[in-house]
Amino acid sequence: MATHQTLIGSSAVTRELLEHLERVATTDAPVLVRGATGVGKELVAREIHRLSGREASGDFIAVNCSAIPNELLESELFGHEKGAFSGAVSSYQGRMRLADGGSLLLDEIGDMPADLQAKLLRVVQEGVVTPVGSGKEIPVDVRIISATHKPLESLIEAGQFREDLFFRLNVIPITVAPLRDRPEEIIELFDHFRVVYALQGEAIKLNARSISLLQAYHWPGNVRELENFCRRLSALYPGETVNLYTLPLDFLPPQMVKLMGADSHGAGKVDTLSESNFHAVLLANASDDGDEDGLARVLGITAAESPASEQLAHESLKDRVSDFERQLIEKALADANSNISEAARLLGVKRTTLIEKMGRLNIARR
Repeated sequence: MATHQTLIGSSAVTRELLEHLERVATTDAPVLVRGATGVGKELVAREIHRLSGREASGDFIAVNCSAIPNELLESELFGHEKGAFSGAVSSYQGRMRLADGGSLLLDEIGDMPADLQAKLLRVVQEGVVTPVGSGKEIPVDVRIISATHKPLESLIEAGQFREDLFFRLNVIPITVAPLRDRPEEIIELFDHFRVVYALQGEAIKLNARSISLLQAYHWPGNVRELENFCRRLSALYPGETVNLYTLPLDFLPPQMVKLMGADSHGAGKVDTLSESNFHAVLLANASDDGDEDGLARVLGITAAESPASEQLAHESLKDRVSDFERQLIEKALADANSNISEAARLLGVKRTTLIEKMGRLNIARR
């Protein structure tokens, strides 16, 4: 994720998350942020720090517990005195004291060594740190935010994580949903990243067929994978309109290539999808559970009627997808005689999801 990026997304899932952060941010209680790799846990931690008001009194400091060797992690967290160990040519405050008055993110807390877990427990309980090589306790005022993609309960059962520390850190639990649970944000995020990584002010664009593929793909690496993918395209094709179906296969995620359903030819290229395969991708994009049979009865939209028209070339990616969604929903409502439950069944989505999309797209309930 971009270092200074803020949380982006208009889905009900993200709106609910932001509302929850606003409620809990102003307390000093420890927070445990959970979610798959790449969903944006550090962004959530930064948002908590921003909303807490601690920006005025202290910094946001992040420590990745899995990226620092175990023998150095204690010093990195709690600091050390000069001569405390070989190589300690000067004293060091440590991340805890650097975050005094602010917030400390302990990323990948599940990888913290057992001996440091006990020392961290004391910091959380007593609000004091003891630098390596010193017997002096130093008070600190730090909001502890932990993050992990690992099931800490399983680590506790395996004796790899302290149960008492878990209870201390998990005062306010927050779970960040994977990108596949908020697919409507894929285009919003891509729109953001293509501007962030634009070279000389010229952002890349995707043709309509590629936009549909972007939403149909499940992004197992979540927002981080999407960002890196957009950054790659921006570096290789600055300012161009990109057709994903004509790129070398090694430029694309393997599962995306499978989703395209096309064979490689010649110099590592893939043919453009047939009309039927293109519609299959659109069906997967529109469906929550892959019920193509139900959607096949709804989709009466030809490629000419889809957002592939050249006249839409200057619209934003989000607008193109919204236009297509509107066509699908209006067709479903017409076939269902305006019965929302039946239209939701035809579209293969939940009734609440359809109502939310209708509200977002200003589609009236007849």
